[in-house]
Amino acid sequence: MNDTNDSLFKRNIALTELKIDNKASLYAEQYRMNSPYMLIYTTYDFNREETFYSLIAPGFYRCNTLHTSSDFIKNRYMHQHNYFEFMFVIHGRVAQKIEGQTYSYQEGQCCLINQNVRHVEIVEDNAELMFLAVSNDFFLNLIRSDIHYDETGHIISQENPIYDLVWKTCKNRNTSQKQYWDFIPTGSPAAAVAKFEQIFGVIIRETAGRQSGLLPLVSGLISRMFSILLDPEQYTLQKFTLPSDKEEYLFLRIQELLKQTNGCISRHDMAAKLHYDPDYMNKIVKKRTGMSLLKYARNFTLEESARLLLHTDMHISDIMQCLGFTNRNHFYTIFKEKYGVTPNKYRQKKTGEPS
Repeated sequence: MNDTNDSLFKRNIALTELKIDNKASLYAEQYRMNSPYMLIYTTYDFNREETFYSLIAPGFYRCNTLHTSSDFIKNRYMHQHNYFEFMFVIHGRVAQKIEGQTYSYQEGQCCLINQNVRHVEIVEDNAELMFLAVSNDFFLNLIRSDIHYDETGHIISQENPIYDLVWKTCKNRNTSQKQYWDFIPTGSPAAAVAKFEQIFGVIIRETAGRQSGLLPLVSGLISRMFSILLDPEQYTLQKFTLPSDKEEYLFLRIQELLKQTNGCISRHDMAAKLHYDPDYMNKIVKKRTGMSLLKYARNFTLEESARLLLHTDMHISDIMQCLGFTNRNHFYTIFKEKYGVTPNKYRQKKTGEPS
């Protein structure tokens, strides 16, 4: 992999509403989205060795062209999300490596992946893709508001396996179940692409317009997309549930506990809550992230410090005290190591205040 291209890609992504934690992890990078939904349009041009991406979310837009080698495009790191990801192939062919197995997707084909699935797209030729990222809360609100009526005006219940997947995943936050759905057009792939491009186009225009009623409107459009996918005359679908071992489940429990405590929990307290030996937990985290348990926990603490710097007026010394830092120099050093700037510069940069 070209390290220069890799850092360039991550630096551009890091400036957006999409954040990457555990960069270059041997287990999986962690992608976090701060918006209710996001559309990511990507094209790969192997002739020019260029990757173009455009991201749009409520109140946010960014696009860029990166000069990336074919080796980089083919060898990105595995990753997971804190959201559901819907991938649609507009043109070309893309392979998706999912938990060690590789699957091929062509024009008009798509898949929906939940948060527990490790995966990475592998593109070997020119391709055009659209990704729809949907947060848990936005998806749950969509499900609650998607009411159907019969011809007499009475509310009826309709089976929706996609909603069932989402509901179970969101309502069982500690589950380690890995699930994804594959969708293949039963008719013309070109017709399927045209239909979805139209819906994507409306979502993009409405998101850019930021008018009243945006979120309910986008919810309806996403619901309409799924109704197309569940129509047997338009798509066939296949559900995959992947095995998850005990180590995997423990790692997810550790991850959830660190999220809940912002990483401010000792190994002893963690061992008491999870009923595992601290050295064993350290081994599991090291195996999946390449980091010690202490360093992995510190990432969650630094993320919370960055959030407090951005969204509160708390003094830096108060943030340090709140998160258990006693040495100012140490805090500044590790914060700069993660974010590239000091806490003061981070707050100024994010709020637009003069340096």
